[in-house]
Amino acid sequence: MQCPVCEEELALRSYADLKLDQCGTCGGVWCDRGELQPVVHVLLKTGNIPAEGASTLHAARQEVDTDDRTKPCPRCQQMTESFNFAYDSNIYLNRCLACEGIWLDGGELRQVAAFIRKNSFEDS
Repeated sequence: MQCPVCEEELALRSYADLKLDQCGTCGGVWCDRGELQPVVHVLLKTGNIPAEGASTLHAARQEVDTDDRTKPCPRCQQMTESFNFAYDSNIYLNRCLACEGIWLDGGELRQVAAFIRKNSFEDS
């Protein structure tokens, strides 16, 4: 699979017992259907997330036009749709409606985990 941002080949990266496709250049991560929640759970459990919230890391993305946020799906090449994670996080991820995977730009996986930790959405 190719990165939809920089077109580099995605490589498998391990998160505990899970393997995700990640771009070694921009740090983007592809989560197939059902992979995002378990990976975030591992990040929260291991504490492998930034101490600060994600607000400064994604503030610039808020200014980007929605059309600029669509990307081709690395799995099936259909265009993804941008959505605001948890409706009000201001962390904009890309979801493929065809294969139901989710693309996270570099740093967004940690932003999602930090948002969940901060807002106590994670079950203990």
